[in-house]
Formats: sequence, structure tokens, C-alpha cells
Amino acid sequence: MPKRYSLVVPAMILAGVLLSCRTSVEPSPEPGIIRVTLKGADWDTCIIIQNDTSKFSRWDKFDVMVSQGRLYQGEIYAYIYNNPSSERKASDTANILAREWLNGTPITTSDTTTITPANSRFRKYLVFESYAPPGTYDKISLSLVAYEMEIFIPKHYLNPVSLPPDVAPGIDFPGTYTITENGVTEVELELAPYKSLKRFQDMYYFERKIAVVDVH
Repeated sequence: MPKRYSLVVPAMILAGVLLSCRTSVEPSPEPGIIRVTLKGADWDTCIIIQNDTSKFSRWDKFDVMVSQGRLYQGEIYAYIYNNPSSERKASDTANILAREWLNGTPITTSDTTTITPANSRFRKYLVFESYAPPGTYDKISLSLVAYEMEIFIPKHYLNPVSLPPDVAPGIDFPGTYTITENGVTEVELELAPYKSLKRFQDMYYFERKIAVVDVH
């Protein structure tokens, strides 16, 4: 009997040690998704070029290139991409002058209805959608550049666009961005397309009047 008891006690101790090892390691949390959208500000409706006041057309084009997205916690950051799948891209292009009807249908070059601020709005683009660890982040940064702007009414104008001298492509959006496990956090950016352009000789400087308008 003593020998049997001496074997049972060490076995119970070993089982207790293994059990305590298992419970001390917490499972890794599931990631959430950070989603960043970009659209033109609907209050910004026109630009004057050589005494001509622009009017919306189905051909207008002002492509802005969005890239190098980052999500920050202090000095630590993670890259964000435009697709959470394995085919991730780090950049995207949005025609910030493209519009849609109020029912959400994109306006195409085959539409013949007159486009006005009352019957249409700027289209919203999904520029980033990426997995991120749960937590609270304090900044989103991205690169935003453009190279030309083209409008057709009342006349056809095609003007080169660049950042002002000594202005870097990167732009920061400080704030509070909370990512929850298996949740989606959407950050809405609005860019004033016309107010962002400052005339300089035969070109425009892209001064990027852009802001976070909602986080949900």
C-alpha cells in the first residue's frame, strides 16, 4: 500500500502542473477589419477656370492616388491594404469627380440627364480594407497625390496637378480608432475636390482639403 500511494501522489502533482500550464496561456484574439472610404465633399460644387464656372458632366475626371496606408499605436504601426484577401494591394485610384444618382447608381458616359447637385452626389470609394489586431489606435496615415484634372462643361479644360513645393505625399489623420474582435471599423474621409486646387500659372497645386468626417 505505501508504494502504491507514493506513485499516486506524484501523478496528481504532474496533472496539476499540466493543467495550470494550459490555463495560463490565453487564446489569441481574432482580428477586426479597418475600412477607409473616400469621397468628394458634396458642398464643394464648382471651380472657376479663366472666368468659366464649371458644371458637372459625365466625363469629368480628377484621379487621386491613395497608397501606403498605415495604422498607428504610438510609434508602432501596421500596413493596411485595399483588400483583406491574399491578393492585397497597397494602392488604389479614385476619380474624385465621379458622381452617382441619389439612388446609388453610378453616372456613366451614356447618361444624358443633366447632372446637378440636387439630383446627384459624389461617389464613395473603398480605398483600404484590411485586417488589424483588436485595440485602440491613434493615427491613420496615407499617401495622396494627383497629376491632372479634366472638366468638360462649359469648356474642355485639362490641367496638370501636383503637390505644392516641399509638401510630402504622406498625410496624417490623428484620432481614436478602435478595432474590435471580428468587428469592422469604418473611417470616412471627404476631400473637397475644387477647394483643394490652387491655380499656379498653367497648373494647379493640390492642397488636399481633406478630413475625417465619421468613424463608426
